[in-house]
Amino acid sequence: MPRRSALLAAVVAVSSLALPALSPPALAAELTASEIRDELVGRSLGWWEEGGWHAGGLVLSPDGRAEITVDTPDIRADAGRWSLDGNRICTAWSDVRAGLRKCYTVERGDAGRFVTSGGNVFEVRDYGV
Repeated sequence: MPRRSALLAAVVAVSSLALPALSPPALAAELTASEIRDELVGRSLGWWEEGGWHAGGLVLSPDGRAEITVDTPDIRADAGRWSLDGNRICTAWSDVRAGLRKCYTVERGDAGRFVTSGGNVFEVRDYGV
């Protein structure tokens, strides 16, 4: 019996080591207002809809101005303003959404990307806008 107990103890020990690997990944935390400023503001960003067909570029200037381009499916551009409302980033464009302000939370995604609660993905293109 001692041999059986030792074997059982070994199986339990090995199983408990494997459990963390089988656990679901931790949920990504929403970025804070400070993290949004540090990571996204003043940079040239590429953006696209998660699973969608719109894509383009975005610049959030430190002074609150914002510029967006839509490169697909049709090329167009718009200018507007961005602001922070708590830990949400808000945009209001001249033409897009008829100027209505819309706010999103942002989470850090895979491969240095950022995912908004609105289903858009941001990726930093360069560092010096």
